[in-house]
Amino acid sequence: MTSFAVAASRCLAPGRVFPWALLGALFGALAAASRLDAQATPVAAPPAVAIPRASAEITVDGRLDEPVWATAARLEGFRQYQPVDSRPAEDSTVVLVWYSATAIHFGVLAYDRVPEGVRATVSDRDNIGNDDAVTIYLDTFNDRRRAYFFGVNPYGVQDDGVRSEGGFSTSTGMGGNIDRNPDFIWQSKGEKTAFGWTAELRVPFKSLRWENKAELTWGLNVARITRRTGYEDTWTDVRRANASFLAQAGTITGLHDITRGVVMEAQPTIIADVPGARTPDGAFTRGDFGYDVGGNVRLGFTSATLDATVNPDFSQVESDAGLVTINERFALFFPERRPFFLEGIELFASPNNLVYTRTVANPLAGSKLTGKLGAWTIAHLTALDEAGQGAGGNLAAARNAFVNLTRLRRDVGENSVAGVTFTSRDEAGDFNRVLSADTRLVFGKLYYLQAQIGASATRDARSANTRVDPLWEAELDRTGRRWGFNYKLTGIGNDFETWSGFVNRTGIVTASGFNRLSFYGSRGALVEQVTLFGGGRQFSAYGAQDLIDATGPIEGSAEFNASMRVRGGWNVSTRGERGFVRFDRRSYAAYRVGAPDASAPSLPFTRAEGVFGAMFGSVTVTTPTWRLWQGSVSVNEGTRAIFPEATEGRARGVTGSLSLRPSPAVRVFGTLTMQELDRQDGSEFARTILPRLKAEVQPNRWVFFRLVAEYRNERQAALRDAASGRPILVNGAPVAARESNRLRMDWLASYEPSPGTVAFFGYGSTLRADRAMAFDGLERLDDGFFVKFAYLFRR
Repeated sequence: MTSFAVAASRCLAPGRVFPWALLGALFGALAAASRLDAQATPVAAPPAVAIPRASAEITVDGRLDEPVWATAARLEGFRQYQPVDSRPAEDSTVVLVWYSATAIHFGVLAYDRVPEGVRATVSDRDNIGNDDAVTIYLDTFNDRRRAYFFGVNPYGVQDDGVRSEGGFSTSTGMGGNIDRNPDFIWQSKGEKTAFGWTAELRVPFKSLRWENKAELTWGLNVARITRRTGYEDTWTDVRRANASFLAQAGTITGLHDITRGVVMEAQPTIIADVPGARTPDGAFTRGDFGYDVGGNVRLGFTSATLDATVNPDFSQVESDAGLVTINERFALFFPERRPFFLEGIELFASPNNLVYTRTVANPLAGSKLTGKLGAWTIAHLTALDEAGQGAGGNLAAARNAFVNLTRLRRDVGENSVAGVTFTSRDEAGDFNRVLSADTRLVFGKLYYLQAQIGASATRDARSANTRVDPLWEAELDRTGRRWGFNYKLTGIGNDFETWSGFVNRTGIVTASGFNRLSFYGSRGALVEQVTLFGGGRQFSAYGAQDLIDATGPIEGSAEFNASMRVRGGWNVSTRGERGFVRFDRRSYAAYRVGAPDASAPSLPFTRAEGVFGAMFGSVTVTTPTWRLWQGSVSVNEGTRAIFPEATEGRARGVTGSLSLRPSPAVRVFGTLTMQELDRQDGSEFARTILPRLKAEVQPNRWVFFRLVAEYRNERQAALRDAASGRPILVNGAPVAARESNRLRMDWLASYEPSPGTVAFFGYGSTLRADRAMAFDGLERLDDGFFVKFAYLFRR
């Protein structure tokens, strides 16, 4: 770290490179603090528990009153994991485990010192984030890299999915992930009691995959979160000073003669819709009634699953939450939500998100193979996409595309992996291919080294030749209890392209270095945890430095964050940043400035060199999860570049969220985002107001009603030259002011007695207002009614 900081500090000349590494040097000087991690109490070996086999038949009612529960293995002695690890848990938790020939059973006894403070709602699946909950992590391959999880709240509402270590999530765009999108078939029930709450879980072996062996050992951990305190406890003594959560699990042994066989599933679907749209002459017309038939088929083997779909429908998927797009230069990431793509999606994960399934916009048909054979993990998807991307990324070109996405990964050693990713997209003679290899090497328990090298090959109408350019990355991370760091260097060539992934910026080399120090209060202290996080990043042009008018980095920042966890669940965080950006002349090649005399020729546009020493800061406060509500608010202000005008501006904004639970069956979640960007003379350049409301009513676990309403008021002033005040001309024409006021509403009623068997009834509409924040006189632009029926046959 020392040599890294010294090299960066040589670039202190104003207007060249901001010394972002100074903070890295400051924290790097604390490398001796690594001995603080070594002073932590020794970690006991994770327990191994032999669980009994029984042939009993029980009723899953949450009461644990059948005789077989008295013979179950007993997991207890939980310890706190968050906010301070390695301490005995403040509330006792006992988990009972046994198995039969067809399923594994878990019983939960969650004791609470304040039983009336137990938080629970009757919510939709995977929507218990504000409730007390117990989660079972079941690593059926015992590879410490991937585990199923099955969680319940005190009413037995289910939360399930897959937890993976490392990699990069194709669903959320984040490294390592908890993916709640897969829905498994299992049974659960819970109830509040005088001492806290209980729950009962039955997980059929048909819903799991494992290595085909006569006698099995599975990884197991259990986590409990108590929302009243915000504390999270785990069965094994999971420590923060470790690069892997799953590697610290215990094991259950003795599983044998369990029955699964080949699981066959068929899900026919039928949808019908009636669209409406406003025509150019102002009339609103209703389209013809239409219907479509499709379906999904799945064959589940012990270690692998084969899926196929024809004409899948995604109309029931909740709309994406709006993001502020004013002054954005690059594409924004939206998570995958569509059911067909989500099963096994974590197996496609690779650094730099080279697989982004939302690029398959409208598949006519597709098939997918996912599974694990020994040390090898395989994931392959083939699809025929009706809404072709088009040459050069032209989304408007409607031509079919043939898509193949493949990821192979091999376990190496105890926790490390190595993998290969290959993607291809072919469209009417044009194509894009991407091939990469990567590895994640975990060593010393606290460290991992991740590296990737790859390249793309693209041919389309932009060039008669095939364009080839590389991508590479190296990353070193230390996950210590008190001291940690992450250093990363990434290069993406100018002609690197991926039509099947999400790489929103090419032609750059990105260097970043961050260090973290954490401090922990004693039991009962007012301040339970303080984390300091500092460092920076910078972007340089890849290869040819003459793309800008100065040498050296083109963009960068140094930042310092501090967060504090206060007793009772309060969180306060602050962030300070000092950055710079150089304006790339290529972005302004078509710019001119209007002459004072309209009949005179336009004048050259002289852009500023950049914005330097830009200070920006934010403060965020999050409340505890109280019984009826929880909220957060964040405010920010500072200097920002105005890219459309190549000048400096002043940004300010506020974001707030509020979650209400007036009853166990009703939930209301609202967010409000307001952002404003002003010029140096104080005039407004752009403003966005973005309120969003989601209301859910769930009378029981099978019937669900949802309303999502989002209003977007977005305006931007006409472009003008900062020096002269004259209009900016782009390709010879002035860029006029623009404003948008739109309301999007989506209604959904659903009946889902079990995953895969559903009935959806929905309506969505987009409305336009003639002025900001006006809800009277809204004009409907488009809408649509839809129904969907699906039934899952399984044997």
